[in-house]
Amino acid sequence: MGGLDCYGPEIGALANIAGDFDFLSTIEREAWIARQWAEVAESMGWAGALEAALERIRRTRIGLADTSAVAIAAYRQVALAEREEPAFGERARVRQEVLRALVARSPNVWRLEVDAASLPSGICFGGTTRGGGRPSGGLVERLLDRQGASGRAPQGSGRYVGEKPKTGGPARRAFIADSGPSYFWPAAPRVLVYRPGCGNDAPLRLSLGTFPWVYGHRLQAPAPGSLWRSDAGAHSPAAVALEIASSLWQPAGNLRQDAREVVAHWRHWRDTTGALLDEIPAVGEVARSGDCLYRRGHLLEVCQGSLELVGLNGPRGFICAAAFNAIQRRFAAFFAMRRALVRARARLPSELRRALNNNPDPCLRGQLNIAAVLGV
Repeated sequence: MGGLDCYGPEIGALANIAGDFDFLSTIEREAWIARQWAEVAESMGWAGALEAALERIRRTRIGLADTSAVAIAAYRQVALAEREEPAFGERARVRQEVLRALVARSPNVWRLEVDAASLPSGICFGGTTRGGGRPSGGLVERLLDRQGASGRAPQGSGRYVGEKPKTGGPARRAFIADSGPSYFWPAAPRVLVYRPGCGNDAPLRLSLGTFPWVYGHRLQAPAPGSLWRSDAGAHSPAAVALEIASSLWQPAGNLRQDAREVVAHWRHWRDTTGALLDEIPAVGEVARSGDCLYRRGHLLEVCQGSLELVGLNGPRGFICAAAFNAIQRRFAAFFAMRRALVRARARLPSELRRALNNNPDPCLRGQLNIAAVLGV
């Protein structure tokens, strides 16, 4: 069960939610990955489509050569059926292009915070998004309206840089701003900056590792990421995001990710939900308290009703039980795969050994040093 101790004493127990397996056993590994897909599909509401796709493959002589490829293809069909309204069709393209750009710039995609203006075309759609447009109804626009012609920010409102554009149609932000304190993030620095081209006043923050719950202040149902609709063409941002998210609990993607960011995210999540969770009775206490929501280990259960309607209610917002469980399981899956890979490090295929050796995570570096000393 070793390999996770350096991440903290609680991480091993967390990983056990996803179950342990022998990475070098093809049967165990593929069964574990299939279980992850089943959990994801169930939580997102496309379990029927996944099972139908897998059943079609089972009937062939080839068998299940790649469960993940089948699952992604099945979800892509589900996502393509959910189309944006014509007026918002460009949003799907912008979302997908941003996701692709984020993956291209860094192997660490679990939780991302970037300056929106640093992306090739910003994160806005509609209107004039280059050379003068800005999101309509955004915080910067409200500040500009309050400032009038003076160009000075109201006292206590932050710092304003740049000048109010004189022309340009309204543009809209393709991703929700998540700059306040949330279950995923501390508050962003309170600096308001106008930059020509997109006019974003908040960083882009996305938690792709916990997709489809990608914003730390929107943990209700339906999950925000599942509402990233496709356009009439080939842009399907929800399918792209799921492909990125699922890579983190598969071998190559897991070994590319520096786990320090995952651990930091987990600790913030644990710290901001811990007091709320402590108020929920454990499973053996339900009969005494009469509560319908209770804890079973690291997960939540309800005695009746829907996991999407009940949950934890705290100062940073409501977390439905379905979101809480799904997020816990994605953290667990990442660390369970990392544990299995570390145990199998001496016999990994060459491409995975290279990824392991290139990962700057000090916990992995320590494992490799121990292995070298012991000659394993």
